[in-house]
Amino acid sequence: MNVADTMRALWRRWYIVIPGLLLAVAVAIGAWTLVKPTYERVATQLLLPGIESIPENSNPFLYLGGLSNAADVLVDAVASSASLNPILAQYPGAEVEVTRDGTTAGPVLRIVANAKSDADAAGVIAAVVENTAVTLEDMQKQENIAAGNRITVLPITVDAESTPQQRNRLIATAGAGAATVILTLLLAALVDGMSTQRRRRSAEPEPEPEPVDEEAHIVGSDEELVIEKRHHDRDELPWQDDPIAAETHAGGDISTIKSLLGDPEQVADAGRASRRTR
Repeated sequence: MNVADTMRALWRRWYIVIPGLLLAVAVAIGAWTLVKPTYERVATQLLLPGIESIPENSNPFLYLGGLSNAADVLVDAVASSASLNPILAQYPGAEVEVTRDGTTAGPVLRIVANAKSDADAAGVIAAVVENTAVTLEDMQKQENIAAGNRITVLPITVDAESTPQQRNRLIATAGAGAATVILTLLLAALVDGMSTQRRRRSAEPEPEPEPVDEEAHIVGSDEELVIEKRHHDRDELPWQDDPIAAETHAGGDISTIKSLLGDPEQVADAGRASRRTR
């Protein structure tokens, strides 16, 4: 079946296609309404060297080169389940991603928070930013690093407003609408195919019966009937052994019958004559 045949089949089943398309629109609208957008906030943080780790009165931003390894270690610590689960438990459905910022070579951390509402996204991003500084301080305390040599973390950017994310919403809407359209087209094609098969079967001529040799059949039957009738007549003829009855059946007159009744020899001769006649 080519494209033209398919389009003609769908046109013939317009009473299925049109309601199906309207239903697909309704389903898509319903999916868009039911699936809510998520809200995203982003924050970035920069690691700075300790004051006593750089020359006095020097600019700390000029000494960031040696902090890349420290940034990787901090990312692993902050992104761990032990660090994030207590925060996420306060905001059901929220998600957090902590990575190194790939857009820069400096020791920059990038935190992305997604939540069901703008308020939840704000709470998650603030909690993770605070937890980053606390985690970094605890790690250095455990190593007994002097306070003047400890690395610090400086927030660079923190979104003041969330950005609505429609990706999941669009996927759900498109999927629901597309599934309804596909089911509609399949149903229309199935109905049209079944209808076409019925029309073809009804248009096919019925097979002709095999020819029968009626003459031979009838002749054979007649012969059997004739033979059977002859045997039947021979068995049931009442005058077969009765010359008087034979003469009566043959249309003999009353005088002949009476004479047969009076003379036994004539009766016997009449019987033999009757049998010869047959």
